[in-house]
Amino acid sequence: MYKFFVNDKPLLLLNELSNAVAEMQLPIKQYNTDTKLMDLVRKMEDSKDAGLVLLCEDPEKVFTKLLSKFTTIHAGGGIVYNEKGQLLIMKRLGKWDLPKGKIDPGETREEAAMREVEEECGLSPLTIQRFFGNTYHSYKLQGHRFCKLTHWYIMNTSYEGELTPQLEESITEVKWVDPKELDVETLNTYESIRSLLKEALAN
Repeated sequence: MYKFFVNDKPLLLLNELSNAVAEMQLPIKQYNTDTKLMDLVRKMEDSKDAGLVLLCEDPEKVFTKLLSKFTTIHAGGGIVYNEKGQLLIMKRLGKWDLPKGKIDPGETREEAAMREVEEECGLSPLTIQRFFGNTYHSYKLQGHRFCKLTHWYIMNTSYEGELTPQLEESITEVKWVDPKELDVETLNTYESIRSLLKEALAN
């Protein structure tokens, strides 16, 4: 399954409807050669629906075609745990989020992900445990459509000092939480982050 967020609503591309996806009760559309992907994107931007399921014979091919319609911006992000097993979360623009940001010229994805965590949350050192996965979400800027492709890494830190939110990035709070006590379903966060947290905490 491929997941692409439009206005923080999931566009799911898959070749067979699973029970988990069916339970989401999203509108379902069958992809064919006449389907105009950007028309679907525009409808999702204006729709009050919570998302859309697109059934495709070849989801990978359709997903690649969808991405070709956007200018892709690469970013790196961290899912960070301390030695107590607590998870790092931060509040940005009033919603709980995870540290992430654009990859600077000359940086590797891993370097960018660690730098963003250090800058946005004020902690180091960090160790990357493993690559976790990618998220994709679209946005419009000055009449152009972009896809932010964020490369996520599971990280560990031994840092025990005070956490410092990067105020200039509209981050107002950073804290450690017990993953077992975190109610992801009711957390005031973005749907793309909620989906990511569900997958991360299930592993």
